[in-house]
Amino acid sequence: MSDIVDEFLRLSEDPNSDPKSRRRQTMERLVQTLLTMADAEIGPEEAQHRHSIIHLTTIIRDMTGRIAEADDPTFAAIVREAAVLIRSLERRQTDAAGCTVH
Repeated sequence: MSDIVDEFLRLSEDPNSDPKSRRRQTMERLVQTLLTMADAEIGPEEAQHRHSIIHLTTIIRDMTGRIAEADDPTFAAIVREAAVLIRSLERRQTDAAGCTVH
């Protein structure tokens, strides 16, 4: 899923698109990515983790308009933190998959 992080960061920096449209598209991609990751959390012990991801996704979706209007340093910080979050979730899912006993 690292390609998702790369695409997410690349999308946020595309100089050929309208800044607000680009920012909205970036946040929509973040929401889609987080929802996909939440769907991967299927075990009973992951229920709380899945709930947290969905809650965060709801907050981001509700704030997309304000995020799109943020100044450049603020938006860049949000994108960097989102990339860190996605990478952390990827590592967690990879670690969990490695520990699964069949």
